[in-house]
Amino acid sequence: MRKEWRAALLAALLLTGCAAPAEPENQEEGTLIYYLVPEEEARGGDRIRASRELLDLPEDTEGQATAVVERLLAGPSEGGMLSPLPEGVELLNLEIRERTAHVDLGEGLRELSGVDLTLADYCLTLSLTALGSIRSVVLTAQGRPVGQQPKQVFYEQDVLLNDMDDVLQMVEVKLYFFNADGELVSEQRTLSLYEGQTLAEALVAALLEGPESRDLLRTIPEGFAVSSVRVDSGVCYVSLPASSLMLLPEDEQIQRMILWSLADSLYSLDAVEEIRLLADGEELEMFGQVPVATIGVRPQG
Repeated sequence: MRKEWRAALLAALLLTGCAAPAEPENQEEGTLIYYLVPEEEARGGDRIRASRELLDLPEDTEGQATAVVERLLAGPSEGGMLSPLPEGVELLNLEIRERTAHVDLGEGLRELSGVDLTLADYCLTLSLTALGSIRSVVLTAQGRPVGQQPKQVFYEQDVLLNDMDDVLQMVEVKLYFFNADGELVSEQRTLSLYEGQTLAEALVAALLEGPESRDLLRTIPEGFAVSSVRVDSGVCYVSLPASSLMLLPEDEQIQRMILWSLADSLYSLDAVEEIRLLADGEELEMFGQVPVATIGVRPQG
């Protein structure tokens, strides 16, 4: 049985209109800075929109990047758009190493999660890579990772998602649910994979929705949410809002079965060798009363 999501997040992003971000129609002089359009004004269109800001840029790349981030923090010079970053967040440090901008912001950045954090990541990435001398961005808060995993590197191509009405491929996976006897059994499922969506994200989203078969029962409680899922070098980072943990049943054995439902499903993917759970950006050691280490490494055999 123990063989070998951003979907819910991506679905939310689609509702906020995060496709290829809109650029100004008039290409006057200025530096491109990407802000957010208020959701009620976007009306299903692009939430991310560019503005050309007149900045006094120095010649060096770090100075230019610093000016861009500070403008993004301050907000647009004209109305109609918003900074994607919480008010009061400060730039603590910025370094350029091998064309990657390492941006360290204040602790207030942790007020963001889920879609709001992703939109902030995207605005920052688009604004910095628009300089031309920067190809990727690493974002931290007071020197520590933000969001779902210890390492986050964003590239411009991560943001410029294509039209997701077109299915890229259909993929067979195994999802684990309860049968009538309370045992975990697999359900073979065919998932539609869209542009910009990873298989791990699609799998977790399907697991949260529950089984298709009427003979099986959902393992994960109703209302339980996953903020994001990402696989990096064989390690699958599953980020949860802390509020989801409050939905776990008190029974330790059921908690264990829920945990293994997630783990067995993810380990059905060849790319996943280890699993790490995080809650509000901090790595979890316990899932209710169950040590997360029990599902940390793919079982042998």
